[in-house]
Amino acid sequence: MSNKKILIAYASRTGNTEKLAQAIADGAKKVEGVTVEMKRAKDIKPGDAISADGYAFGSHSAFEYMAGELKTLFEELYHVRDKMSGKPVLLFTTGMGGQVAALESMDKVVGVFNPRWIKPGVAVEGAPRETDRVKASEMGKKLADAVKK
Repeated sequence: MSNKKILIAYASRTGNTEKLAQAIADGAKKVEGVTVEMKRAKDIKPGDAISADGYAFGSHSAFEYMAGELKTLFEELYHVRDKMSGKPVLLFTTGMGGQVAALESMDKVVGVFNPRWIKPGVAVEGAPRETDRVKASEMGKKLADAVKK
């Protein structure tokens, strides 16, 4: 049996969201038989998403909304949403007070892809601290476990 693949797509302005993405990837990599591909949202093509078995989508808070880079990705993937339907999805955000609202905006948009939600999402204020990285790693492992089912 071939490995299952998780695609971690993120938009990061200061590097904090990328650090959180890495913590999620570290947790997912603990599950045998799962590979992880981390990419900036702007570098993802529909084929990348179709070939994945699960997803983690992340963004910094941009005025309490997801970054335009991530919203553009969702618009690009809309026409292949049927090929993404039912696959596990974890959401994550960083910000300086607007991260929870940004997570909620992502939740609404990603809902049209009919995901199998991995909850709760991860919302971190500022740079991820050790406790945030541990939580993100745990959620990455939870995502990977769901992908294997």
